[in-house]
Amino acid sequence: MKRFFGKQFGKQILIDGDEFVHLKKVLRMEEGDKIIASLNDENDYYCTIAKINKNDCVLDVDSAEKCPALPNRDITLFQMMPKKDYFDAIIAKSIELGVNEIIPFSSQFTQNKIFKRERIQTQIQTACKQCERSKLPVVSDIISFKQMLENLGDFDVVIFAYENEENPFTPAILENKQKIAVIVGNEAGFSEEEAKQIQARPVQSISLGKRILRCDTAVVATLSLVCILSGN
Repeated sequence: MKRFFGKQFGKQILIDGDEFVHLKKVLRMEEGDKIIASLNDENDYYCTIAKINKNDCVLDVDSAEKCPALPNRDITLFQMMPKKDYFDAIIAKSIELGVNEIIPFSSQFTQNKIFKRERIQTQIQTACKQCERSKLPVVSDIISFKQMLENLGDFDVVIFAYENEENPFTPAILENKQKIAVIVGNEAGFSEEEAKQIQARPVQSISLGKRILRCDTAVVATLSLVCILSGN
């Protein structure tokens, strides 16, 4: 059953904008067809298309159930801002792997320090539809390296994926941890001084093996371990 993000419309749901274009022009759906609607909350709304207008459509809600794809851990990714193509992939894969918030940060080796908010929001929504999440994660504005360090005290555990680390990722790191942060560098990596500043904080510095991974691969590798070992 196809999934669309909509908005509350009295006791019904309204689908408009790009979502309506996809429903009507691309998928050629008709009145009476069944779909799943998301309202950026914890529920999946099973609906029937009641009325298709010129620029929107109205859905009757048949039933509502809690979305089974919602993460059961609160995971934040601190991502050193990479090149645009890497960032696009990181957003999609992080959402599929259960991240609730992505916080990009700048550092000594950061070249790309901007992104288009509208394009990012479209990517977030597309990724949620792909993995059937009903609630949209957040991608924050870019913060400084110093601000990133200051935020690390807000978590039960902080995992730092670092290529010069020897310690492996073990299940004990995530035991009884609900609020989890992950720090990953960009294609240029961290300077030695930056790595020392992170490791001076209460973080779990871990190795992803002897091979040097591209930044989007490192994100997938780290978050996959977090996802599996935390039951997320």
